[in-house]
Amino acid sequence: MRREIQLVGHGGQGVRLAGSILSRACGIYDGKNIAETHLYGAAARGELSESELIISDGEIYYVKVESPDVLLALTQDAYDDFRGSVRNDGLIIADDFYVEEYDASDKKLRLFPLTRVALDVVGALIAVNVVALGVISVLDPLITPESVKLAIKDKIKKAYLDKNLKAFERGLKLGSEK
Repeated sequence: MRREIQLVGHGGQGVRLAGSILSRACGIYDGKNIAETHLYGAAARGELSESELIISDGEIYYVKVESPDVLLALTQDAYDDFRGSVRNDGLIIADDFYVEEYDASDKKLRLFPLTRVALDVVGALIAVNVVALGVISVLDPLITPESVKLAIKDKIKKAYLDKNLKAFERGLKLGSEK
């Protein structure tokens, strides 16, 4: 089994942290082999930010995501630029706040109010990544919500943990509803 996950947005949306949390969840808590890479536009807010993960039961010989099983698109640019690489049987999870132009006939696409939920639960955009992790944890059978929750507890500072756990729980609920 080999799974490719690509998380894409803009700097400041927590894409790198989300990738790091997923990597820890799958690698440490679920015992899978992980390759995690990041790309970010000079670490600046508003520039491209990307996190790629390869999750496998076996050896990982190539660490670049070529055809993701799951794409998280947090911006219109992310959707436009990366949707074409998703496998035919793959999944695109997009934030409906930013992704307004899309192919309505695309059977891979699932729109979610990630930003609105982050604002509702936490009162800040900063939790959109954790809401998205909740959705991914429900929709991808390889990701276990329990492991992601443990990884969130490891990676999020204590001062922000309660709100992020609430955001994650709302993401789980959101993913279960669709």
